[in-house]
Amino acid sequence: MSLVSLNDDLILLICIELPLADITSLRQTCRVLCQVTRSKILWINLLERYAHEGKVLPPYIKGYALLDAGTLEALAHRVSRLSVEWEIGALTPVHDWRLDLPQSITWLRLVAGIWLFVASSDNHISKITCWDLSLVFQGSKEPLAEAYLPGQVKTGEMEMQDSGVVLALGLGSESLATHVVTLRKHAGGHVFSEHRVIEGSSHVLMLCGNFIGCALRRDAIAPHIIDWKDGRVLDIPGGLDVPGRRSIPHLMTISKNILIIVRATTLEVYTLPLAADDSVVLVKLVNIPTVWEVAVCKPMLKSLPHISESSLRLIVFSPVGVEICVIDLDTLHELDDQPICLRFPLAKIPSPHHRTPWYRLCIGEGGRRSLWVSAPESGYLDPPHLVYMGVPQRAETVEMPRIIWNNDGPDHAALWAQPVLDFDEALGLTVLGNCFGELAIYDHVGQHPEKCTGLADDFTDQQSALLPILPRLPISLGLSITPVSSEFHPSVVSGWSQDDIDFGENWRTDWEPVYTSGYWDWDQWQGVSCDWAWILEHAYGFPGRVLPQAYEDDRIYGLQRVLLRLGNRYLTYTIQTEHDKLRSWPVVPMTRQRYFHINDSQPELPTCKTAMTEGTFYKAMFTREMQETPGKNRWIEQAERGGRPHANLLVMLPADDDDDDPLQ
Repeated sequence: MSLVSLNDDLILLICIELPLADITSLRQTCRVLCQVTRSKILWINLLERYAHEGKVLPPYIKGYALLDAGTLEALAHRVSRLSVEWEIGALTPVHDWRLDLPQSITWLRLVAGIWLFVASSDNHISKITCWDLSLVFQGSKEPLAEAYLPGQVKTGEMEMQDSGVVLALGLGSESLATHVVTLRKHAGGHVFSEHRVIEGSSHVLMLCGNFIGCALRRDAIAPHIIDWKDGRVLDIPGGLDVPGRRSIPHLMTISKNILIIVRATTLEVYTLPLAADDSVVLVKLVNIPTVWEVAVCKPMLKSLPHISESSLRLIVFSPVGVEICVIDLDTLHELDDQPICLRFPLAKIPSPHHRTPWYRLCIGEGGRRSLWVSAPESGYLDPPHLVYMGVPQRAETVEMPRIIWNNDGPDHAALWAQPVLDFDEALGLTVLGNCFGELAIYDHVGQHPEKCTGLADDFTDQQSALLPILPRLPISLGLSITPVSSEFHPSVVSGWSQDDIDFGENWRTDWEPVYTSGYWDWDQWQGVSCDWAWILEHAYGFPGRVLPQAYEDDRIYGLQRVLLRLGNRYLTYTIQTEHDKLRSWPVVPMTRQRYFHINDSQPELPTCKTAMTEGTFYKAMFTREMQETPGKNRWIEQAERGGRPHANLLVMLPADDDDDDPLQ
């Protein structure tokens, strides 16, 4: 009996058991088999089998029955091939696309395998841009939509909601606010429109339905929640001027009407209000082992029935390495000492001398894969690389295999330059942006990725009334731009030393340095290029505009210290001390009648030591490229694309001998 004499149902059952290459071969034998192997039901059954086998499928698929047979077939080939690449540990990109920008990239998100949102800015303009990847993959570099904002985007979160894609963008201190925007079809094209502007609140840590979690309110670090649809603000109870709560938390997340805030050594648990006049209520504070970075791991519950909906999973970077943290939401209200947070190591720190090798943790949308940047064990003589690791779907102690991808070379987008990352774990796409405005999209599979860009509903096609459209012409930020010289200029420090403080001896306010490489250097507090203001924000959790007030230069004892004002806190940064390097205290009326005492301050520990590794690698690799022949300065390349980076970035930046070893 020949195969073609069987009815179609039997042929389909046979095809389901065949490798994809054999199905393609059968298609070429005769008209009957060609027709059967192109049927939707075959590819739907294959994809359902893949899901049962544990292969990673996109969580945003609008429904198999709504997709055409060609798309289903392309998805099956892509999922199958990517699964094999994970098994053999080979994720080197097959193809890449560059969409380099004139401004530094501070935030990006890859959405539903088709939209790429990117926020970029310099001291002149700030904009949000969206590309349609189905067009990019076919050679187009034109954005789908572009709009301008009144401040630099420092943080952001994204969520797909019934009203479409929602972006909560936290702007910087020059225009402290959170802008809630969406992408809509309009007049034959696409535009960014605005749901709401939340003035005075920024540093976005969470977007969950109606709730946005912010860490900054005006000039203070004060985590709070905003219902962005009605503008209601919910305060987080508890004192903030206590150890561990003075800086911004790592994470805010909501699950089953429970708010969880993750700090460096504490887990804070709250219940959310059920009625409009209710408030946020503290349930308990739980001490936890040190956390440097953390990300929520959201499972695809339909395909992973063994994951309990009462458990919240987090992936953390810690002094141990990479850990999975499982929080039992059903036990949070219990008052006994029963542990609610269990941690299991997934990857251990390589050696005692390699203490903070990993940074920029990123988790896939389906919670099946993770990605981060890894420093080489050889130190900062070699560039960092990307690491991919699977996430176990059961709570267990297991050392997960890792896949390393070296993204090196002068023509590659610089992974060492304050990278922002996202990836689609099901389609095998990775996106990398950096402070030089270099934007790269990597395809780890090949085989026409544009065929898999129509898997989700078009959330830009909304029938509701069009919201106010964001400006499509540049808005001048009005920020002071460093003079076109590497020399000191008084205008740079015009806002410094404005508080009336009686310092006593040894403290100085004449900011023009006698010699360079000091904490008081005029170009160390701009908040760019991993300078000391950047370290304050990312390593210690104190974001905002830094205003130096005075510095102490004791040549006899070799002591160098600077006094800063950042929002509603004073801070002292000391260069020589390994411990108590940073101390802080709240701003109170400090006049000539109140003498300045540094002993009034409290020590602050780094909440994210991984940021120090990131900062040191940036400086080391930038200097290395500058010293090679011919010297390469990527800031100059950004300026040639029309950008306006700080002028002091356009000259060689020497390595700082006082930097911590990046592996410590």
